[in-house]
Amino acid sequence: MAYLNANIPVIECYVRGNYLRDQKDSHDKYFTCTIFGFSSIPNSVPLFHFMMEDGGLWWRAPISAFCKRPGVKELPLDELMMWDCFSYNVAVTTFYELAGSKMKYISRRKKYREGTYLFTIDWCGGDFNELNFGYSEKPDQHKCGHVIELDDGNYAIQPNNRLRVFDPSMGNDPSKTLINRLVTSKTWSVEKTSKWITDEHEEGSYDYQLRELEEKNEQDN
Repeated sequence: MAYLNANIPVIECYVRGNYLRDQKDSHDKYFTCTIFGFSSIPNSVPLFHFMMEDGGLWWRAPISAFCKRPGVKELPLDELMMWDCFSYNVAVTTFYELAGSKMKYISRRKKYREGTYLFTIDWCGGDFNELNFGYSEKPDQHKCGHVIELDDGNYAIQPNNRLRVFDPSMGNDPSKTLINRLVTSKTWSVEKTSKWITDEHEEGSYDYQLRELEEKNEQDN
């Protein structure tokens, strides 16, 4: 688990010149770069770190700053992303089952955009001594972000509920929804109950058993 800064699988691409010039000019310039990490800051989108051909380093550029090849039309940042970061605490995973998969998502403007899965960003709360001010661990609010290299040359980060994965081995048509899914609101746990206790035949017993407590009527004394 990383805090604030995290490594990612490197992405070799281009950075748009206007992001190197505070949006003042150079909108028609493109420079090769290697993205190697990002910062996760609440109330901000993931901000990526990269190195340029002259050895220059640049910190904290949004995903809209990058493209796969020169001349790619820049899309608004909110067309590429839905949500800001949930926490300073972040994990980066390339899921084997998804690696290289084709994905399609629907954007805020109801546009379908296709691309290839790269890796996943996910967030959680800090340790118990930190104030948990976010929603990263609330079942009905949590969202991860799948980083996608789009076919049009841009890059996007999208949550589960905005996209579909195309898997040739799956027999079903991914364009057809199998069921109207609802967001999970329940926290799943087997320890928050007064029904079971451990039953040790002697203190410190390794092979302890579980004993179900008899339900007692509140009127019984």
